[in-house]
Amino acid sequence: VADLIGRENEIDLLLKRQRLAWQGQGQIVLISGEAGIGKSRLVAALAERIAGEPHTRLRYQCSPYHTSSALRPFIAQLERAAGFKADDTSEQRLDKLEAVLAMGASQVQAVAPLFAALLSIPFGERYPPLALSPTQQRRRTLAALLDQFEGLARRQPILLSFEDAQWADATSLELLDLTVERVRQLPVLALFTFRPEFEPPWVGLPNVGTLTLGRLDRSNVESMVARVTGGRVLPAEVMKQIVTKTDGNPLFVEELTKTVLEADILVEDAEGYRLDGPLPPLAIPETLQDSLMARLDRLAPVREIAQIAAAIGREFSYPLVRALVGRDETALKDGLAQLERAGLVFRRGDPPEAIYSFKHALVQEAAYENMLKSRRQVLHRRIAETLRDRFQTMAESQPEVVAHHFTQAGLSEVAVEWWVKAGDRALDRSANNEAIAHLEKAISL
Repeated sequence: VADLIGRENEIDLLLKRQRLAWQGQGQIVLISGEAGIGKSRLVAALAERIAGEPHTRLRYQCSPYHTSSALRPFIAQLERAAGFKADDTSEQRLDKLEAVLAMGASQVQAVAPLFAALLSIPFGERYPPLALSPTQQRRRTLAALLDQFEGLARRQPILLSFEDAQWADATSLELLDLTVERVRQLPVLALFTFRPEFEPPWVGLPNVGTLTLGRLDRSNVESMVARVTGGRVLPAEVMKQIVTKTDGNPLFVEELTKTVLEADILVEDAEGYRLDGPLPPLAIPETLQDSLMARLDRLAPVREIAQIAAAIGREFSYPLVRALVGRDETALKDGLAQLERAGLVFRRGDPPEAIYSFKHALVQEAAYENMLKSRRQVLHRRIAETLRDRFQTMAESQPEVVAHHFTQAGLSEVAVEWWVKAGDRALDRSANNEAIAHLEKAISL
């Protein structure tokens, strides 16, 4: 990421904001741009630039599958920070949670039950019962999350990234409103990324800046191609097509260049690459979707793993994929490693605790769209039943995920049951907007 191409001005702007933030004048930057334009990469490049300076990095990622899951990005971040493992007992999870809270909270025992309830961890008699109405519990949970954040910021500066805000749930957006207010007096740089269809409510507020990422010009596209080819020159005819078809979208430039290199239409020589005969008319795909599909097709032996993973979502855990893929563990690990080497998925941690994520939402979409509808329905049914029968803790804490898979499987009756469960659970937390969304889905079926 270090040699981010064509975004020097944007990085400079973020570094200026970061310097102000570190002096205690908290800054929020709203980063807008179409899919694949490089929003996440810009955030990663900034994080890399300031890696040597003491600070805390907080990352929140929204998902199209959790648009009605109250506070899902914040729950996922806490679970990651605590380092929960699949086979942890409730007591072990609470120990880990308290260790995380101790970094920011002055009275861990006072707020621990709120966080335990948020993360759906039973706490028995370890803490006194909350005895709050859903509305009170929701208000206190938001306040505790904000206080925890402020406690961390009082220790050292924070770089916060909240990605794909167009998919944020209503309660998370409410918490962001409160965060934007709180940040101004803290050493915090908060970066919110989103696609152009999202209209952020924070434009024009004090300490809030905006950054709209445009497409790359021809020379930047050529530099990016050279980076992918390792500096080896492509034939002029091929380069012209890449420049024209990608229209300056960085993700498309990268993927189309890889597609061309993998397509067996080029021969490497001392100067770079040359065509082995005339350029076949359909050798270079027209769209990013087609380019990604061509790359997946060439990974035929592991394409099935990519498709199963894509049906799960942008992020997927090793234990869940293992439960769904009908092959031995060595073959599964090899297949996932192959997808990693191809740059299509990233891994966090090691199997059996590993969490994988597709490089981009568009990569996941391509793998998903590459399947027949009947195949998708079969997969969604298997995922829903596996979550229900073998991952009960997750199913109980995220019933809307099970409901989504039963819905996509075309099993309306059982899907309705799970949407109602999700609605009830949201009501118990006073997440009324999310409850309405879940119950409307039940009614529509």
